[in-house]
Amino acid sequence: PAQGNPVTAVGPVAIKPTATLACPIVSELDRWLADTVQPSSMRWFGVRVAEIKQISAYSCRGMNGNSRAHISEHAFGNALDISAFVLADGRRVTVKDGWRGMPEEQGFLRDVQAGACAHFTTVLAPGSNVYHYDHIHVDLMRRASRRLICQPAAVSGEEVAGRAQSRSPYANAREPSVTGSLGARKSMARKREEDDYADD
Repeated sequence: PAQGNPVTAVGPVAIKPTATLACPIVSELDRWLADTVQPSSMRWFGVRVAEIKQISAYSCRGMNGNSRAHISEHAFGNALDISAFVLADGRRVTVKDGWRGMPEEQGFLRDVQAGACAHFTTVLAPGSNVYHYDHIHVDLMRRASRRLICQPAAVSGEEVAGRAQSRSPYANAREPSVTGSLGARKSMARKREEDDYADD
């Protein structure tokens, strides 16, 4: 993009790897991080987010990598795909594992997705379509209709975590410091049992 910048951090949050983004989305990312992500991280984990792992920023391509599709907002540096949040204490919450992971991971990710829907014009997360099973896509696409896309529909983290807690007899038995893929490796049997009950 003509006004694209290599972004290594938004405020105090590192972006890795470096993302090429247009100025408007950098400003909105800053507001989302301050208004939603950091308060949610403090609420669910007791520490701030130190780093965002991104898997796609500026990329001249069609939507979902299809050369025949409409041009993607990624082609304008106007979109970011976030695969994980790294907390200040080193814990990592991945979208792929955390979306149906520990109750606090589910609560955090649903809250940051719902907050993103208030800041961006398009938000796509796991459950929206097959292409977004492992990341949250945010962009500032301008539509003549002014329609906003928030998929799946935003649900409060409290509600999702409550459902996860009630169907997992092991939720309170695990170490609170184990999250995402670490939790899955530590107790594959329990993870499988939780997945059998996951239905949201």
